[in-house]
Amino acid sequence: MNILNLLDKFLNAKEDDGRILINPDFCVRLKTPMAGCYECIERCPDLSIKITGAEINILENCSNCNACLYLCPNSVFYVKKDKPDKNLENFYFCCKTEEYLKEFKIPVNDNNNFIKCIYELEDADIISSVKNGSQITFVSSGCKSCRLKYFYNKKIKRIDEIKKFLNEENAFKEIKAEDFNFKKFAAYKFKHTCDKAADKYKETDKKNNKNAGGVKTPETLDRREFFKNSFKSLKDNAKKLAENVSIEDLPLSELYSQFINTGKKDKSVNYSLLKRQKKIYEFLKENKELVPLFNIRLPKINENCVFCSNCWEMCPTGALIFKENKILLKPFFCTSCGLCKDICSFGALRMYKAAGIKDISGEKLLLLNKNNF
Repeated sequence: MNILNLLDKFLNAKEDDGRILINPDFCVRLKTPMAGCYECIERCPDLSIKITGAEINILENCSNCNACLYLCPNSVFYVKKDKPDKNLENFYFCCKTEEYLKEFKIPVNDNNNFIKCIYELEDADIISSVKNGSQITFVSSGCKSCRLKYFYNKKIKRIDEIKKFLNEENAFKEIKAEDFNFKKFAAYKFKHTCDKAADKYKETDKKNNKNAGGVKTPETLDRREFFKNSFKSLKDNAKKLAENVSIEDLPLSELYSQFINTGKKDKSVNYSLLKRQKKIYEFLKENKELVPLFNIRLPKINENCVFCSNCWEMCPTGALIFKENKILLKPFFCTSCGLCKDICSFGALRMYKAAGIKDISGEKLLLLNKNNF
Protein backbone atom coordinates (compact mmCIF):
# COMPACT_ATOMS: atom_id res chain seq x y z
CA MET A 1 0.00 0.00 0.00
CA ASN A 2 1.22 3.53 -0.80
CA ILE A 3 2.49 4.99 2.49
CA LEU A 4 0.80 8.35 1.87
CA ASN A 5 -2.55 6.57 1.51
CA LEU A 6 -1.80 4.69 4.71
CA LEU A 7 -1.12 7.92 6.57
CA ASP A 8 -4.27 9.45 5.13
CA LYS A 9 -6.42 6.53 6.28
CA PHE A 10 -5.02 6.68 9.80
CA LEU A 11 -5.20 10.41 10.33
CA ASN A 12 -8.64 10.78 8.76
CA ALA A 13 -10.34 7.83 10.44
CA LYS A 14 -13.17 9.85 12.01
CA GLU A 15 -16.93 9.67 11.98
CA ASP A 16 -17.30 12.50 9.51
CA ASP A 17 -18.03 12.64 5.82
CA GLY A 18 -16.64 16.15 5.38
CA ARG A 19 -20.02 17.79 4.86
CA ILE A 20 -20.32 21.49 5.58
CA LEU A 21 -22.45 22.14 8.65
CA ILE A 22 -24.11 25.35 9.86
CA ASN A 23 -24.19 27.41 13.05
CA PRO A 24 -27.37 29.44 12.26
CA ASP A 25 -27.33 31.36 15.56
CA PHE A 26 -24.23 33.26 14.39
CA CYS A 27 -25.47 34.35 10.97
CA VAL A 28 -26.04 38.12 10.87
CA ARG A 29 -28.54 37.78 8.00
CA LEU A 30 -30.77 35.60 10.20
CA LYS A 31 -30.51 38.15 12.99
CA THR A 32 -32.00 40.95 10.92
CA PRO A 33 -32.53 41.82 7.23
CA MET A 34 -30.79 45.12 8.00
CA ALA A 35 -27.44 43.30 8.07
CA GLY A 36 -25.25 44.27 5.15
CA CYS A 37 -23.55 40.89 4.75
CA TYR A 38 -24.32 38.88 1.60
CA GLU A 39 -20.85 37.43 1.02
CA CYS A 40 -21.65 33.73 1.32
CA ILE A 41 -24.65 34.01 -1.01
CA GLU A 42 -22.94 36.17 -3.61
CA ARG A 43 -19.55 34.45 -3.59
CA CYS A 44 -20.50 30.77 -3.40
CA PRO A 45 -19.20 29.35 -6.74
CA ASP A 46 -21.99 26.74 -6.76
CA LEU A 47 -24.74 29.19 -5.74
CA SER A 48 -25.68 26.56 -3.18
CA ILE A 49 -26.26 28.80 -0.12
CA LYS A 50 -29.80 29.96 0.40
CA ILE A 51 -31.20 32.15 3.18
CA THR A 52 -34.97 32.38 3.55
CA GLY A 53 -36.75 33.82 6.55
CA ALA A 54 -35.20 32.29 9.63
CA GLU A 55 -33.28 29.52 7.86
CA ILE A 56 -29.98 29.11 6.10
CA ASN A 57 -29.52 26.03 3.93
CA ILE A 58 -26.86 24.44 1.79
CA LEU A 59 -28.32 22.97 -1.38
CA GLU A 60 -27.52 19.56 -2.81
CA ASN A 61 -25.40 21.00 -5.61
CA CYS A 62 -22.71 22.04 -3.05
CA SER A 63 -19.31 20.77 -4.22
CA ASN A 64 -17.69 21.10 -0.78
CA CYS A 65 -15.15 23.62 -2.01
CA ASN A 66 -15.09 24.92 1.61
CA ALA A 67 -14.77 28.55 0.50
CA CYS A 68 -17.56 29.57 2.87
CA LEU A 69 -15.54 28.28 5.84
CA TYR A 70 -12.91 30.93 5.20
CA LEU A 71 -15.28 33.65 3.99
CA CYS A 72 -17.70 34.02 6.90
CA PRO A 73 -16.33 36.22 9.73
CA ASN A 74 -18.55 34.49 12.32
CA SER A 75 -17.67 30.91 11.32
CA VAL A 76 -21.29 30.10 10.54
CA PHE A 77 -20.05 27.27 8.30
CA TYR A 78 -17.86 24.50 9.65
CA VAL A 79 -16.87 20.85 9.32
CA LYS A 80 -16.54 18.42 12.20
CA LYS A 81 -13.13 17.30 11.10
CA ASP A 82 -10.43 19.60 12.47
CA LYS A 83 -7.79 20.51 9.94
CA PRO A 84 -4.23 20.48 11.27
CA ASP A 85 -2.39 23.78 11.36
CA LYS A 86 -0.27 24.15 8.28
CA ASN A 87 3.48 24.31 8.79
CA LEU A 88 4.45 26.43 5.80
CA GLU A 89 8.19 26.24 6.34
CA ASN A 90 9.82 25.54 2.98
CA PHE A 91 6.81 23.59 1.77
CA TYR A 92 4.83 23.59 -1.46
CA PHE A 93 1.10 24.03 -1.90
CA CYS A 94 -0.97 23.17 -4.90
CA CYS A 95 -4.60 23.13 -5.88
CA LYS A 96 -6.11 19.72 -6.56
CA THR A 97 -5.29 19.66 -10.25
CA GLU A 98 -6.32 16.10 -11.10
CA GLU A 99 -4.41 15.77 -14.36
CA TYR A 100 -1.11 16.31 -12.56
CA LEU A 101 -1.97 14.36 -9.42
CA LYS A 102 -3.19 11.33 -11.37
CA GLU A 103 -0.22 11.39 -13.72
CA PHE A 104 2.22 10.99 -10.86
CA LYS A 105 -0.14 8.98 -8.61
CA ILE A 106 -0.08 11.57 -5.85
CA PRO A 107 -2.93 11.12 -3.33
CA VAL A 108 -4.71 14.21 -2.02
CA ASN A 109 -5.04 14.51 1.76
CA ASP A 110 -4.46 16.95 4.59
CA ASN A 111 -0.91 15.75 5.21
CA ASN A 112 0.84 16.14 1.88
CA ASN A 113 0.37 19.92 1.70
CA PHE A 114 -1.98 19.85 -1.28
CA ILE A 115 -4.95 22.13 -0.81
CA LYS A 116 -8.11 22.96 -2.71
CA CYS A 117 -7.01 26.54 -3.16
CA ILE A 118 -4.57 28.99 -1.67
CA TYR A 119 -7.47 30.64 0.16
CA GLU A 120 -7.26 27.80 2.70
CA LEU A 121 -4.04 29.27 4.10
CA GLU A 122 -4.87 31.31 7.19
CA ASP A 123 -3.36 34.74 7.69
CA ALA A 124 -1.76 33.78 11.02
CA ASP A 125 0.07 30.87 9.37
CA ILE A 126 1.22 32.98 6.43
CA ILE A 127 2.39 35.87 8.62
CA SER A 128 4.21 33.53 11.01
CA SER A 129 5.96 31.78 8.12
CA VAL A 130 7.02 35.00 6.38
CA LYS A 131 8.17 36.52 9.67
CA ASN A 132 10.37 33.48 10.30
CA GLY A 133 12.03 33.81 6.91
CA SER A 134 10.44 30.79 5.26
CA GLN A 135 9.46 30.72 1.62
CA ILE A 136 5.95 29.67 0.59
CA THR A 137 5.72 28.14 -2.85
CA PHE A 138 2.32 27.91 -4.48
CA VAL A 139 1.92 25.66 -7.52
CA SER A 140 -0.95 27.02 -9.59
CA SER A 141 -2.85 25.92 -12.66
CA GLY A 142 -5.40 28.05 -14.44
CA CYS A 143 -6.20 30.09 -11.32
CA LYS A 144 -7.22 33.19 -13.25
CA SER A 145 -9.96 31.31 -15.08
CA CYS A 146 -10.95 29.05 -12.18
CA ARG A 147 -14.42 29.28 -10.64
CA LEU A 148 -12.65 30.02 -7.34
CA LYS A 149 -10.66 32.91 -8.80
CA TYR A 150 -12.32 35.47 -6.49
CA PHE A 151 -10.89 33.69 -3.45
CA TYR A 152 -7.54 33.16 -5.16
CA ASN A 153 -7.24 36.86 -6.04
CA LYS A 154 -8.29 37.90 -2.56
CA LYS A 155 -5.62 35.74 -0.90
CA ILE A 156 -2.90 36.85 -3.34
CA LYS A 157 -3.75 40.46 -2.50
CA ARG A 158 -3.55 39.62 1.20
CA ILE A 159 -0.17 37.94 0.76
CA ASP A 160 1.13 41.03 -1.05
CA GLU A 161 0.01 43.17 1.91
CA ILE A 162 1.83 40.86 4.32
CA LYS A 163 5.04 40.87 2.27
CA LYS A 164 5.01 44.66 2.04
CA PHE A 165 4.28 45.15 5.75
CA LEU A 166 7.11 42.77 6.75
CA ASN A 167 9.41 43.95 3.95
CA GLU A 168 9.85 40.37 2.69
CA GLU A 169 9.21 40.58 -1.05
CA ASN A 170 10.73 37.16 -1.79
CA ALA A 171 8.75 35.23 0.80
CA PHE A 172 6.15 33.99 -1.67
CA LYS A 173 6.72 32.28 -4.98
CA GLU A 174 4.13 31.09 -7.49
CA ILE A 175 5.00 28.40 -10.04
CA LYS A 176 2.83 27.17 -12.90
CA ALA A 177 1.94 23.49 -12.59
CA GLU A 178 3.37 22.68 -16.02
CA ASP A 179 6.76 23.99 -14.83
CA PHE A 180 6.73 22.14 -11.51
CA ASN A 181 8.49 18.79 -11.05
CA PHE A 182 5.67 16.75 -9.47
CA LYS A 183 7.60 13.50 -9.74
CA LYS A 184 10.54 14.87 -7.79
CA PHE A 185 8.21 16.38 -5.20
CA ALA A 186 6.35 13.08 -4.73
CA ALA A 187 9.65 11.25 -4.15
CA TYR A 188 10.78 13.89 -1.68
CA LYS A 189 7.47 13.84 0.15
CA PHE A 190 7.56 10.05 0.49
CA LYS A 191 11.07 10.15 1.96
CA HIS A 192 10.22 13.08 4.24
CA THR A 193 7.15 11.27 5.61
CA CYS A 194 9.07 8.05 6.28
CA ASP A 195 11.97 9.87 7.93
CA LYS A 196 9.58 11.84 10.15
CA ALA A 197 7.77 8.65 11.24
CA ALA A 198 11.09 6.92 11.96
CA ASP A 199 12.34 9.85 14.05
CA LYS A 200 9.08 9.88 16.01
CA TYR A 201 9.37 6.18 16.74
CA LYS A 202 12.99 6.45 17.85
CA GLU A 203 12.16 9.35 20.17
CA THR A 204 9.25 7.48 21.78
CA ASP A 205 11.30 4.30 22.05
CA LYS A 206 14.13 6.13 23.76
CA LYS A 207 11.88 7.90 26.27
CA ASN A 208 10.23 4.68 27.36
CA ASN A 209 13.55 2.79 27.63
CA LYS A 210 12.21 -0.08 25.54
CA ASN A 211 15.41 -0.90 23.70
CA ALA A 212 16.55 -3.29 26.40
CA GLY A 213 15.58 -6.95 26.51
CA GLY A 214 15.54 -7.65 22.79
CA VAL A 215 12.70 -5.24 21.95
CA LYS A 216 12.64 -4.48 18.25
CA THR A 217 13.90 -1.11 16.99
CA PRO A 218 13.02 0.63 13.72
CA GLU A 219 16.02 -1.07 12.12
CA THR A 220 14.72 -4.58 12.93
CA LEU A 221 10.99 -4.00 12.50
CA ASP A 222 9.44 -4.98 9.21
CA ARG A 223 7.64 -2.17 7.38
CA ARG A 224 4.11 -3.19 8.40
CA GLU A 225 4.94 -3.55 12.09
CA PHE A 226 7.03 -0.38 12.13
CA PHE A 227 4.26 1.88 10.87
CA LYS A 228 1.66 0.13 12.99
CA ASN A 229 3.64 1.02 16.11
CA SER A 230 4.36 4.52 14.83
CA PHE A 231 0.65 5.24 14.30
CA LYS A 232 -0.25 3.83 17.72
CA SER A 233 2.26 6.16 19.35
CA LEU A 234 0.92 9.20 17.47
CA LYS A 235 -2.66 8.33 18.38
CA ASP A 236 -1.84 7.76 22.06
CA ASN A 237 0.06 11.05 22.30
CA ALA A 238 -2.79 12.96 20.65
CA LYS A 239 -5.31 11.44 23.05
CA LYS A 240 -3.14 12.24 26.05
CA LEU A 241 -2.70 15.84 24.90
CA ALA A 242 -6.46 16.30 24.46
CA GLU A 243 -7.12 14.97 27.96
CA ASN A 244 -4.56 17.28 29.56
CA VAL A 245 -5.64 20.59 27.98
CA SER A 246 -7.59 22.69 30.46
CA ILE A 247 -9.57 25.90 30.17
CA GLU A 248 -6.96 27.64 32.29
CA ASP A 249 -4.39 27.09 29.54
CA LEU A 250 -6.39 29.22 27.11
CA PRO A 251 -5.92 32.98 26.70
CA LEU A 252 -8.56 35.05 28.46
CA SER A 253 -9.58 31.94 30.38
CA GLU A 254 -12.10 33.86 32.45
CA LEU A 255 -14.04 34.59 29.25
CA TYR A 256 -13.71 31.06 27.93
CA SER A 257 -15.08 29.63 31.17
CA GLN A 258 -18.42 31.30 30.43
CA PHE A 259 -18.77 29.37 27.19
CA ILE A 260 -16.71 26.20 27.54
CA ASN A 261 -17.12 23.48 30.14
CA THR A 262 -15.26 20.26 30.71
CA GLY A 263 -18.26 18.09 29.89
CA LYS A 264 -20.22 17.53 26.72
CA LYS A 265 -20.00 20.26 24.09
CA ASP A 266 -22.76 22.85 24.14
CA LYS A 267 -24.40 23.15 20.71
CA SER A 268 -24.99 26.87 21.27
CA VAL A 269 -21.24 27.54 21.37
CA ASN A 270 -19.38 28.28 18.16
CA TYR A 271 -16.22 26.27 18.81
CA SER A 272 -14.85 26.93 15.32
CA LEU A 273 -14.98 30.66 16.02
CA LEU A 274 -13.38 30.30 19.45
CA LYS A 275 -10.58 28.17 18.03
CA ARG A 276 -9.88 30.71 15.28
CA GLN A 277 -9.91 33.68 17.65
CA LYS A 278 -7.70 31.83 20.14
CA LYS A 279 -5.12 31.16 17.45
CA ILE A 280 -5.02 34.82 16.39
CA TYR A 281 -4.80 36.16 19.94
CA GLU A 282 -2.09 33.70 20.96
CA PHE A 283 -0.04 34.79 17.96
CA LEU A 284 -0.55 38.50 18.63
CA LYS A 285 0.33 38.03 22.28
CA GLU A 286 3.84 37.10 21.13
CA ASN A 287 3.92 39.50 18.16
CA LYS A 288 2.33 42.71 19.44
CA GLU A 289 3.80 44.82 16.66
CA LEU A 290 1.76 42.88 14.08
CA VAL A 291 -1.70 43.84 15.37
CA PRO A 292 -2.24 46.41 12.55
CA LEU A 293 -1.50 43.71 9.95
CA PHE A 294 -4.55 41.67 10.93
CA ASN A 295 -7.05 44.44 10.04
CA ILE A 296 -9.06 43.87 13.22
CA ARG A 297 -11.96 46.35 13.26
CA LEU A 298 -13.77 47.11 16.50
CA PRO A 299 -16.84 49.22 17.33
CA LYS A 300 -16.85 52.69 18.89
CA ILE A 301 -20.01 54.40 20.16
CA ASN A 302 -20.67 58.15 20.00
CA GLU A 303 -22.50 60.26 22.58
CA ASN A 304 -25.67 60.41 20.46
CA CYS A 305 -26.40 56.76 21.36
CA VAL A 306 -29.86 56.40 22.95
CA PHE A 307 -29.15 52.96 24.47
CA CYS A 308 -31.86 51.30 22.38
CA SER A 309 -30.21 47.90 23.08
CA ASN A 310 -30.18 46.72 19.46
CA CYS A 311 -26.41 46.42 19.19
CA TRP A 312 -25.79 44.31 22.27
CA GLU A 313 -28.92 42.21 21.96
CA MET A 314 -28.25 41.28 18.33
CA CYS A 315 -24.48 40.87 18.55
CA PRO A 316 -24.09 37.26 17.28
CA THR A 317 -20.95 36.48 19.27
CA GLY A 318 -21.71 38.25 22.55
CA ALA A 319 -18.88 40.73 22.08
CA LEU A 320 -21.14 43.66 23.06
CA ILE A 321 -22.80 43.57 26.46
CA PHE A 322 -24.75 45.98 28.67
CA LYS A 323 -23.94 45.91 32.36
CA GLU A 324 -24.41 48.44 35.18
CA ASN A 325 -25.52 51.22 32.79
CA LYS A 326 -22.47 50.63 30.59
CA ILE A 327 -22.02 49.30 27.09
CA LEU A 328 -18.95 47.08 27.19
CA LEU A 329 -16.91 45.32 24.49
CA LYS A 330 -15.08 42.01 24.74
CA PRO A 331 -12.63 42.36 21.82
CA PHE A 332 -11.74 38.66 21.86
CA PHE A 333 -15.26 37.78 20.69
CA CYS A 334 -15.59 40.58 18.15
CA THR A 335 -15.27 39.31 14.56
CA SER A 336 -15.60 42.70 12.85
CA CYS A 337 -18.81 41.50 11.18
CA GLY A 338 -20.20 45.06 11.39
CA LEU A 339 -23.76 44.07 12.32
CA CYS A 340 -23.85 46.57 15.19
CA LYS A 341 -23.01 49.39 12.78
CA ASP A 342 -25.57 48.22 10.21
CA ILE A 343 -28.49 48.17 12.65
CA CYS A 344 -27.78 51.41 14.51
CA SER A 345 -30.64 53.70 13.43
CA PHE A 346 -28.96 56.79 14.94
CA GLY A 347 -25.54 56.40 13.31
CA ALA A 348 -23.98 56.34 16.75
CA LEU A 349 -21.70 53.42 16.07
CA ARG A 350 -18.67 53.22 13.82
CA MET A 351 -15.85 50.75 13.28
CA TYR A 352 -12.17 51.56 13.75
CA LYS A 353 -9.00 49.59 13.06
CA ALA A 354 -7.14 48.18 16.08
CA ALA A 355 -3.71 49.82 16.20
CA GLY A 356 -2.09 47.98 19.10
CA ILE A 357 -2.39 45.17 21.62
CA LYS A 358 -4.26 47.45 24.06
CA ASP A 359 -7.14 47.75 21.63
CA ILE A 360 -7.77 44.02 21.67
CA SER A 361 -7.00 43.21 25.31
CA GLY A 362 -9.43 43.01 28.20
CA GLU A 363 -12.93 44.38 28.52
CA LYS A 364 -13.52 47.87 27.08
CA LEU A 365 -15.95 50.54 28.23
CA LEU A 366 -17.60 51.96 25.12
CA LEU A 367 -20.21 54.26 26.68
CA LEU A 368 -21.69 55.10 30.07
CA ASN A 369 -25.40 55.88 30.35
CA LYS A 370 -25.18 59.11 32.38
CA ASN A 371 -28.91 59.78 32.12
CA ASN A 372 -29.68 56.35 33.52
CA PHE A 373 -32.80 55.90 31.36
